[in-house]
Amino acid sequence: MPTPTPSASTLSPSDALVGAWASPDDPDVSLTLNADGTMVGFDGCNTQSGTWSGPNGGTIYLEFTGQTERGCPEGVVPVLAASDGAMVDGGALMLFGPTDASTIELVRSED
Repeated sequence: MPTPTPSASTLSPSDALVGAWASPDDPDVSLTLNADGTMVGFDGCNTQSGTWSGPNGGTIYLEFTGQTERGCPEGVVPVLAASDGAMVDGGALMLFGPTDASTIELVRSED
């Protein structure tokens, strides 16, 4: 017998964040939040990995602990690694850095 899939209304706040997110402006920039609290991202040049937790008071905490170190073409900005938190704003995941300045907006990815 098939197991019913929980609807969005029955998911916990952290479960609702699990999945792939991508930049609407640059589909090469992506972040995947895994259910086990790990994450992997790609900034268009390098891959980052780390952990995430939350939301706690609306804030999602991001800790990037590793990345590849390819030489990136001019214009590629490592926005993911510069982020240490995020908040959901409507259907978007808004990432921000240590000074609470916005670094990038991501939306749900079809992949």
